[in-house]
Amino acid sequence: MTGKTLNRIIDGLAITDRRGRLDQNISGITADSRMVEEGNLFVAVRGHNSDGHNFVEDALKRGASAVLAEEWSSETDKGSTKKADVVLVPNTKKAVAITAANYFGQPSEKLLLAGVTGTNGKTTVSFITESIMRAASRKVGIIGTLGYRYGDVLATGTHTTPDAISLQKTLSEMKEEGVTHVVMEVSSHALAQERVAGVHFKVAGFTNLSQDHLDYHKDLEEYFNAKSRLFSDVLRKSRARGRMAIVNVDDPKGEELLKIWGGKSLRVSVDANSDADVVALERKLSLTGSELTIKTPKGIWNLAYPLIGEHNVTNVLVGIGMALAMGFSRARIEKGLKQLEVIPGRMQRIGEDDNKYVFVDYAHTSDALSKVLESLRPLVSKRIIVVFGCGGDRDQEKRPLMGAAVAKGADVAIVTNDNPRNEKPEDIAEAIEKGLIENAWTASEEEKLENNTFVRELDRREAIRKAIDLSEEGDLVLIAGKGHENTQTFSDRVEYFDDAEESLCILQGLPPPAPKEDIPGIGARQPSEAPVELEADDIEGSDVDESEEDGTRRAGLHVTAEVELAAIESVEDIESESDDEKDEEEPPEDPSS
Repeated sequence: MTGKTLNRIIDGLAITDRRGRLDQNISGITADSRMVEEGNLFVAVRGHNSDGHNFVEDALKRGASAVLAEEWSSETDKGSTKKADVVLVPNTKKAVAITAANYFGQPSEKLLLAGVTGTNGKTTVSFITESIMRAASRKVGIIGTLGYRYGDVLATGTHTTPDAISLQKTLSEMKEEGVTHVVMEVSSHALAQERVAGVHFKVAGFTNLSQDHLDYHKDLEEYFNAKSRLFSDVLRKSRARGRMAIVNVDDPKGEELLKIWGGKSLRVSVDANSDADVVALERKLSLTGSELTIKTPKGIWNLAYPLIGEHNVTNVLVGIGMALAMGFSRARIEKGLKQLEVIPGRMQRIGEDDNKYVFVDYAHTSDALSKVLESLRPLVSKRIIVVFGCGGDRDQEKRPLMGAAVAKGADVAIVTNDNPRNEKPEDIAEAIEKGLIENAWTASEEEKLENNTFVRELDRREAIRKAIDLSEEGDLVLIAGKGHENTQTFSDRVEYFDDAEESLCILQGLPPPAPKEDIPGIGARQPSEAPVELEADDIEGSDVDESEEDGTRRAGLHVTAEVELAAIESVEDIESESDDEKDEEEPPEDPSS
């Protein structure tokens, strides 16, 4: 990509002041002063623990030719060997997203984007929507908790929703590779930090809202306000045509969200008596898959898919709603659901022994754990044995709630480590156990645990082994909390650990998986460091100073110009392209009509 002039990059910003030449060529954009190269635009972003404005001089010394900031001090000029071109704006968090979109040529305007938010279910909904798109022979990109992928490209990430610069870079690369449709998870942190400002979604979905990330958001209302911005701000300002919201109205916040949005929508519900647009009428659920009869604006459909559990019925309905809003036909939706691949760490069955049912799931909130257990209960003939814990340095209020959720939904529990980080594992376990004890469960020292008893085993490998050894025919083992994650974080180190691999080795009577040293972040760490890991909603705050990536003062993605973006067709061209498959439909203006 060849550089763009500064005035093109800052187009659309609410500029409060400026100085210098705006027609100069910019070679790259970064919010990390350590990554500045000659001719770059440095964006000074304020974070929770540090302020990018304190590193402007450093950026200038490294070759930045222009600075985007919220304020400018004469002292900065005194400390610099050159006078920088400066653009001032009220909010650089939002400005960095808009400038990144401009720098990369507004890639989201040339793609059909579907975004989904909610406490639980985002990853599952995104995989469902992606599978339907692929069934329609579309070239699809996906961005979320498990990283991003398109074509032959597969990469992990440190955030559910990438920082603004890397997000726009990824969208640009997807478009260059011929991707036409993108599905993206949108976290509350990303919305609060303006990471998706300037992203033009066609469809936005909402799964649910429950307590999570109150270590970052002050309370549940602030958490909801952050989630709602996908609709009230981002979708409303989107330039995509036929914009539509897909909302789970079974959630208490669903109808409120629809009022906030105020535009075209599809309402989904698992209540057969609901007047929603997409409704589950009947279902047949088992531990090997599900069948569903639903009402849609296009008629009554019978569907089959490999996901299990009542909680996934809502996820399937939201995914179907998003597919309908993007114009996909019944045939494509049916095919996409049937062909849905295993979603790593989402009710993932481990092994194929009919006498041993072991599942790994990412449920790490009390609401998610409750729903998973409620879904499993009618499918399990005997006991549900749960292995779980809670993360350190995170919302402490949810720990007893997690214990209570297990007490109400399971029969036996093993409390273990789940990324204790800088806290004492014993303290976390004790807080969890309060929720079990308050629900009349008792601690046990026996090898063979009775119903309504729990044991503490902080070695997660041994906890999994104990649960599997304890299980008998008719029982089900649920290993909850970490899902797809492949690290375990302690105060002084990060170890490789994968629940699915560990479980499979135990089931097959093999030695534990060999340690891996090539995973980012593996090894020793200082107690003050923030380790590399994936969490549902990017626990840390600013892209600049609070990334999970390395805990440094200002983590960000630096991008330099490489090759010029090719001229590409508009969204209108994509939507009106001919389709050899006769059952594919044009995107309807309003599927509910």
